Amino acid sequence: MVKLLKILLITIFLGSPSIAEIKFGVEGGLLYADMRAEETAQTLANLSGSTVTYEYDEATWQGRFFADYAINDGFHAEIGYFISGSLDATYKISGDSATESYDAMGIDAAGVFYADDLFFKAGMHSSELNGAASLKIGSTTYNISDSISGSGFLVGGGVDTDGSRVGLTYYSDLGGDSNSDATFLYYGVKF
Repeated sequence: MVKLLKILLITIFLGSPSIAEIKFGVEGGLLYADMRAEETAQTLANLSGSTVTYEYDEATWQGRFFADYAINDGFHAEIGYFISGSLDATYKISGDSATESYDAMGIDAAGVFYADDLFFKAGMHSSELNGAASLKIGSTTYNISDSISGSGFLVGGGVDTDGSRVGLTYYSDLGGDSNSDATFLYYGVKF
């Protein structure tokens, strides 16, 4: 995946007859993801032999910087870097508690199809999920999660008018984990 993105970058930036066809942009918004806190709570309950209660975040912020290369009026190539805030879950056992946090970052590449002001995109991402390697509740440490990396696909769409855009992108398999999908709802600008 990384080799594919490097080749795409070289093709876009070095193979371009006109640098004017390349635009840059920034997007910001909310990332919705399922942390699978219920599964972690059940794992903790199985390990500890106690009842575990939990609370968790369903969304956090995400930002994305990107380069857009207009191959023609109806088709663009886009490559970007994204980073998210943390999604937190708090687990409680017998009055003691611990918090686990996950954040994501990665690079993506997509083909973007334009039809008037509407756009649709499909591509790939290479991403990393970072999380707590263990949770300490009271005097006991439980090994729960780790940092993982991998790739997946993305699809999305939205409205792009006069250099600003509103859209939605679905990222499958963040960090290469088939259970870690996320949806990014954003506003962005191109310049």
